[in-house]
Amino acid sequence: MDEIIKSYLKLCVDYDNSPSNTKYCVQSILQDQQETPRGRKFLICQTLQQICELWDLGDYCYKQQLKYQELGMQGRRDVVPGNVAPEASDDEPKPKKCKLSEDTFQSNIAFFRTNYQDTTLPKSILHSYALKAGKDYPTYETQQEDKLFRTICTFDGKTYASTYWEKNKKFAEQGSALVCLLGLKMVQ
Repeated sequence: MDEIIKSYLKLCVDYDNSPSNTKYCVQSILQDQQETPRGRKFLICQTLQQICELWDLGDYCYKQQLKYQELGMQGRRDVVPGNVAPEASDDEPKPKKCKLSEDTFQSNIAFFRTNYQDTTLPKSILHSYALKAGKDYPTYETQQEDKLFRTICTFDGKTYASTYWEKNKKFAEQGSALVCLLGLKMVQ
């Protein structure tokens, strides 16, 4: 089973597969072994790098990402606004541009839907907190680059963003809400 997982993880690194999809597939392989010490460590992983570390492929993942950067190829973690998507024509909608200020609280956190129930989603928790504290509700501004999304959450006069790019807008919003909760020390 370990050899199958290692082979699969190498493919995921080589093709810059999303960590959430990678995690889902490895969970399917592990099945009841998710209750082992390594399985429990695996369940809290959020990035491809973290997953690869558990199967002694951390160096492989890191070196492959460096190689992609040197070739000018940008993975999910390394999208630089303005350097990825070609200019849109007048007929195509232009992606939104969100500017991160220097005081934006940032963290490299990915949102994994399977880790949450509907009542414990980061946006729901933040919304409830704002209501109880008598504060304005958070607002979300989403940036899109090359089919990837990042959202800036503004709450109580401060901005929060994940440096991790998501495959859809909803996950990007949840990720920024999670970073906000982290900045407010409501989660660890």
